This record gives sequence, structure tokens and C-alpha cells, in this order.
Amino acid sequence: MKIKRAYFTNGVEKAIDELAREIIRFTKGTGADGGVVGLSGGVDSTTIAYLCNYAFNMYNQENLNNPLQLYGVIMPSNANREVDRQDGLRVAKNIGIESLVIPIEPIAEAFAHQILDIKGEFHRGNLYSEVRAVVLSRVAAAKNCRVMGTGNKDEDYVLGYFTKRGDGAVDNNILGNIPKRLVKDLAKHLGVSEDLVNRVPTAALWKGQTDERELGYTYEQAELIQNGFDQEYTSIQIQKITGFKKEIINDVARRHRITQHKREIPLIGELNLSYEVEK
Repeated sequence: MKIKRAYFTNGVEKAIDELAREIIRFTKGTGADGGVVGLSGGVDSTTIAYLCNYAFNMYNQENLNNPLQLYGVIMPSNANREVDRQDGLRVAKNIGIESLVIPIEPIAEAFAHQILDIKGEFHRGNLYSEVRAVVLSRVAAAKNCRVMGTGNKDEDYVLGYFTKRGDGAVDNNILGNIPKRLVKDLAKHLGVSEDLVNRVPTAALWKGQTDERELGYTYEQAELIQNGFDQEYTSIQIQKITGFKKEIINDVARRHRITQHKREIPLIGELNLSYEVEK
């Protein structure tokens, strides 16, 4: 027994070109003038920034009179380190796009002051994510752009490890079918520096927070476990194949199950209605 892993069918270079064409089709197809991406300095947002920049440059070479624009937005809070802001600015500078720094702590504090139930680092962290979504939405609207999502397959599909109305509130999610393992391959081929490719994943929800420390396992473990379930192995079989602890396997299965609502459009009631001609 062996669990299969995903790989780019035609290689990384062709995958980049295919993703770039998808970005162009989506952006132009929705009547937008470009895209807005939140820059955290992490590998996912950095890869999206480099990928969108590559796509827009490809388009702009043949459309000089109506170019697509990309904007990077850095949104620090008290949970961020100064290096996060600097890394975000470095990404924008490296690819030559306009960047904005919009501190979100005052906005989050105003919410917390009015809604007294927002207590504890978990709820405060999700508030940070939601505030960032509002900021990106308003910046995008002002510039007639679309909010480019930065979630990958492991976070969104496997674990549902995102804030539904925060980093989940985007106009597209071009990396949504790609595990973080392959996102790193994209980043390397796009020219992202090694330190950003291998930066410890964090949603910056509270000070010292890292994704894999909070989860208790790595994204690669989660990817392999969910691949096993998708290939119709049982949890016992997955444990035998991988050697992972059953607690880890069970937690991946639990998170995947209870976060399904995050991956679906809002429920629409199925009540039947009858229509009559007005007399």
C-alpha cells in the first residue's frame, strides 16, 4: 500500500504559465483593473504576489494602453513582529509594485471596545483576520481591483485552517488546489528568496503563534493523511503506511469534517414556491 502525492503534471514552469493565464482570465473577465494582495512575508502571499506580477506583466506587454496593476498591502497588528512588515515591504520592492502599510491595531481595538465579548487571543486573532479582509476589500474597491486569495490546499481544503470571513473572504483562490509543498516549488521557480520560501508559517493571530505548533503536526503530514482518505484508505491503513500517531490522523479527519461549511456557499433554503399570475 502506498499513498500517492500530487505533482505538477507538466512541470513547474508550465504550471506557472497556466496559473498566470487563469489569473488574467479571471481579472479581465470580472472587469477589474488589477489585483490587491495582502503581504505578510509568508510563502503563500509572497508566491501569489510574484505569480500575479508575472501574469500582469505578461498581459501588459501586449496591452500597453490598458495595463493591469498589482498592489501589495501590509497590515501589521500587535501580534506581528517588525520583520513581518519588513518582509512584506521587501516582497513589494523586489517585484516593483506599489505597497501600502495600513496598521490594523486601531481598527481592531475599536471593534473590541464596542463588542465586549471579543476576549482571549483566539477571538482577537480571528478579529485581526477579519479586519484585514475589510481593509483589502476597501482598497480593492477603491482601485477597481480584485482581492487575490493566498490560501493553499492544505490550509483550505484539508484542514479548513482559515478565518471564514477573514482570509477566506477573497475574490479568487488561485493556489487553492495546490499543497504548501508545491507552493514552495512555485516560489523557488518564481525567484522568491530562500528565507521567505522556508519561513515558518504563521497567521500572526497572536504573538508567537505558528501554524504547525498550534496544529501539532506539519502541513506535509496533513497533506499525506488527507490524500490517504481521498484514496479511500482507512485511518488504520494510513497509520500503518505513514507511521503517524493515530491522534494526528484523527485530528486531520476531524478538522476536515467540521470545517466543511467554510468551503461551501451559504445554505439556500429549498422551500418550494408556487407562482400565480396577478389578476
